[in-house]
Amino acid sequence: MDVRLKPAVVCLSSRMGAGKSTLTSSLASSLGWPHTSFGDYVRGVASQRGAGESREVLQQIGEELVSGNLELFTRAVISRVAWEKGCVVDGIRHVQVLGALRTIASPLPIFLVFLDLDESVRRQRLRQRGMTDEEIDAADRHTTEAQVRETLKEEADICLDGARDVPELVRDIRTFVAGK
Repeated sequence: MDVRLKPAVVCLSSRMGAGKSTLTSSLASSLGWPHTSFGDYVRGVASQRGAGESREVLQQIGEELVSGNLELFTRAVISRVAWEKGCVVDGIRHVQVLGALRTIASPLPIFLVFLDLDESVRRQRLRQRGMTDEEIDAADRHTTEAQVRETLKEEADICLDGARDVPELVRDIRTFVAGK
């Protein structure tokens, strides 16, 4: 028997290539909740500016939005969906954004899911997307990736292996959220 979960905001974080966007869509569908994405929002800003969608441009704009009015940026992303009855948020890259979400969505619980992935598998996935090793290294060195590498994994409520099948990951996240 499938039990409906109490409303919550389930946030996903990972390094590039771990599969968080795919998991976000599947999880949101499984929960019957809407999902929103920081990456999609940043791509929209880049498009409005006519700045293109290169990794460098998106990272620069993302950094600018986080270092500007953080609450306004976070509200703009989460307000793209009716989140009050539960939602899934893709692309947490900064602890400050997680904190802003906790403030904005209160009293709903916020859960941070971190997808970890073996480095060789991650690089293989990114190469399959057309990135060179030099591009991967450059993207990984950008300041927007620093907290994903160092801090967000430690802040996560649950850390899962991104190499596992998506249905298994969805099941594990649902089980975790249901137990809270």
